[in-house]
Amino acid sequence: MSDSLPSSRPSSREVKRERILRAAVEVFANKGYFAARMTDVAKSAEVADGTLYLYFEGKEHLLLSIFDDVLGRFIDQLEHEVAALDDPVEKLRVMVRLHLETLGGDRDLAHVLQIETRHSRRFMSVFTRGKLGEYLSLLRGIIEEGQRTGAFRRDISSGLATNVVFGAVDELVMSWILADDPGDLSRYADPILEILMRGVMA
Repeated sequence: MSDSLPSSRPSSREVKRERILRAAVEVFANKGYFAARMTDVAKSAEVADGTLYLYFEGKEHLLLSIFDDVLGRFIDQLEHEVAALDDPVEKLRVMVRLHLETLGGDRDLAHVLQIETRHSRRFMSVFTRGKLGEYLSLLRGIIEEGQRTGAFRRDISSGLATNVVFGAVDELVMSWILADDPGDLSRYADPILEILMRGVMA
């Protein structure tokens, strides 16, 4: 388990916002984003329908907020954990582990992030400009650091390497979600990194 980030006591407004986001995750995961209604989220969060609109403009804003909230906390945790590391390979290991631990510990959240957010091309274009873009920039930065230090190959594009690493981890999570008996997702952290680092050649 990773070290916890220092945090101040959340305000009542922050607590309510978090409750609404959690309710939205569960409703979107169970009903599907397009079938779900704001009324469903309000009922699950045990708040009045009008209260939702004090925090979120609508269902799309709610979905975007789930995505940004999760990635924002992930990025904060990643930066906290890699701050003391000098080895880019270990930084990449931490990033992969955190990705799998975050989603592997919350199947409803994983379903929403992996499936419900991808039905719309517009959603994905918005996501790639926001926190997802920040996530990918951090990943690319680790890869470029490894190329500078000689830990990673210099004869491949850092952009291509970023896409390969993210795509491999992303597809692993998707397969885990669709599996009938998925088991512990985080157990794949070291094996997938080994494959990414060394390939599949004997």
